[in-house]
Amino acid sequence: MSNQSKSKRNKKAIGLKEVILVTLFSVLTFIISMITALPFASSVMLQLYAGYALMAIISGPVYVLMISKSSKIGTQILFFGIKALYFLLMGQVLTAVIFFVAGCICEAICLGDGYRKPVKAGAAYALHMTVYGLGSFFPVILLGDNYVQGLIAKGYAEETVNTMVNTYRDPVIVLTVVLTLVVASCIGMFLGYLLMKKHFSPAGIVE
Repeated sequence: MSNQSKSKRNKKAIGLKEVILVTLFSVLTFIISMITALPFASSVMLQLYAGYALMAIISGPVYVLMISKSSKIGTQILFFGIKALYFLLMGQVLTAVIFFVAGCICEAICLGDGYRKPVKAGAAYALHMTVYGLGSFFPVILLGDNYVQGLIAKGYAEETVNTMVNTYRDPVIVLTVVLTLVVASCIGMFLGYLLMKKHFSPAGIVE
């Protein structure tokens, strides 16, 4: 396929086929995030640094395959939008809104030929994984004491809530989690392109 044909295809909005594919890939990465969290469920810190990092690495090939199959306008918004919908249904409106806005930013990064350029596609993926990994930080940081009191009113132990709040409000932890997720995302993207070159493309899974 010529570069001109690819460019024209990339400017089109996703259709029903791509919507189904992206939805499936988004759900798959969400399942991966839950599975990778299980071994570290006993520690918030391990979940933040190890669980989400492992998720970003394993989901990398899934993401690369997804953007190779659907490199059209709307892919990034839907990819994040599925997760936003889940949190909206769970009553976490603030997190859902942040996820949707982040999806729009990811889409802006990939507009034009961004889906076909590893640096732009990788930047969108790193942003996606970082925002997703920080999802639990947003209510604590942005809603403050109201959110804390709400958790206590729901029956959470005050000591547990205070520990969580101190963790999520620590700027050093926030920064190191961000850096960890960015590095893990880069590793995941590298593995994804490596698998695409050695396996996906030769097998005819992608063009």
